[in-house]
Order: sequence, then structure tokens, then C-alpha cells
Amino acid sequence: MAISTRREFIFLAAAVSAGCVGRENEIPASTGPAPVVRAPAVGQSWRYAKHDYFTGKVVDTQIDRVTKVGRSVEIESRSEKVEDKPITFPSWGDSWWQEYMGDETAVAPAPTEVQKPWGMIIVDPHWSELQAFEKAIPLWPTQLRPGWSTTVGTQYMIPDSHETMPSQLTMRAQRWESITVPAGHFNALRYYNIIDFRFTNVSERTAALRQENIWFAPEIGRWVVRESFGTFREDVGTEVKESSYRWELLSWT
Repeated sequence: MAISTRREFIFLAAAVSAGCVGRENEIPASTGPAPVVRAPAVGQSWRYAKHDYFTGKVVDTQIDRVTKVGRSVEIESRSEKVEDKPITFPSWGDSWWQEYMGDETAVAPAPTEVQKPWGMIIVDPHWSELQAFEKAIPLWPTQLRPGWSTTVGTQYMIPDSHETMPSQLTMRAQRWESITVPAGHFNALRYYNIIDFRFTNVSERTAALRQENIWFAPEIGRWVVRESFGTFREDVGTEVKESSYRWELLSWT
């Protein structure tokens, strides 16, 4: 994908984010010890209002809950809009899952988010197509300090397919901010993700680019705000915008 397109995308995404309701204030740099991320435990949960990014309308209420802590950490997502039933995807198939995840087969069915270890995601159900990565990638900055950055290239697969597609994540921590959401007031590390990837060959979509702006609160072990938006190209060359959303934390346990 052309560099100019990437730069324009980042610039426009940042400009849109700046237009949101002003709820963030930058926190001066601290010389104290680095914050510690809360360790995972079964039963921990986070409840989010999912907004249409541009209209602000609430389109769903999502509940993420830790269901397993062991060699991997599993987080199940549920939707209040569909009577608190799990958000579902096509079946993976036991043989596919066992082949992909190796000897750890006692796992919940999709769309469980799988981190292995904590803070490194290997199965991500956040997108319209659930993605399983060849190697785990950071879910938040491994060093909680402004200026930290990384670029990670990997391959991913989707359910019921053995085709692998390339994906490259660029993550950069920007600054600490004091942010207020319905769940309360938090000190959060703001960072962004740029995700450059390709869709499956059977899709009519080709090159794609996504950006996320995320406010991560170490004390709760998850984000308090997450924004996602992006574009992709169709085979005919038309550029299309993906649906864009903003999640805000309503409560946590």
C-alpha cells in the first residue's frame, strides 16, 4: 500500500478522533515506577457501550468476561442486544482447532478471545472475521510508557479455512491521559494501532488498512475506550470504508 495513502489515513484518523467529545486530559510524565497491569482471574468482566463512531448512537452493549486462566487466558464476549447470548461465528471444527492450537484443546468455542500469555493475543474475535494469528501479537504496549513502539508481522487464518494471509501491526504508545467514561475516572495510556493486512483470496476485498485509538487502564487490565475504523479496496479498485465504532466502559468487576 502506498506510503502517501498510509500517511493520509493516519492523519485523517487522528483528526476525526480529536473531534470526539473532550473527555481526555494529558497527564505530566511521571518519574515513579511503571504501572502494573492487573493480573487476569476467572470472573473478571468489562461491560461496554458500543457506539457508531460518527453518529454516536449506541448500537449494542457488549460484556467481556474472563472464563479461563491457565496456559492461555480466554475472554468470552456477550451481547445484551441479543438477550445476553454469546456473539457467534461459524464453527471452527474440533480438528482444525486442535491442529492450530496444538495440545491445548480444552478451550471454549469461538468467539472466545485467546491471549497466550496475558497481553499477547493469538485469537481475536473483535473484527467481522475472527482472526487466529500464527504467533501472538501485543494487545497493549509491553512497556507502559509514551514513545514505546513496535512493528510485528505475522500470518493469520479465519474459521474453516487453511489459507494464511499476511498481517502487520504497528503499535505506538502516545501519552498518559486522565479520562472519564460512564464507569468512572481513569489514568490511561493512549496508544494507536495501524493494521495493514490482506483478506482471504475468495473475498472480493483486497488490501486493507485499519486504525485503532485505545485508552488502556492498567488497573482494570483492559481498555476504557477503544475506537476502530478502516478502509479496504475491492477487486474493481474501489476504496470502501469499514463500519467504525467506539466502545466506552460502563462497568467492570
